[in-house]
Amino acid sequence: MMSYAFMKMGATVMTTAAVFEVLYWVAIVSMSVVLVLVNVGILAIGFQFWKKHKRVLGIGCWLFSLFCFYLVSIMINKTFM
Repeated sequence: MMSYAFMKMGATVMTTAAVFEVLYWVAIVSMSVVLVLVNVGILAIGFQFWKKHKRVLGIGCWLFSLFCFYLVSIMINKTFM
């Protein structure tokens, strides 16, 4: 821990590295949440296409969404586990 002359004894300093570490985790968690919400939206659009008898577009949206969910799960496993 660094010691500064103007600080009281026992005070804690949050270094720049610690600030960036906190910002990194906030960014990772928020990015994961946004990616999952976007994939849920794409999946919902696929259901709308299916109901409008545009079956190929609906299946394409489902497959793309499932692949993206797979990629997000890999990202979460490598980052948090």
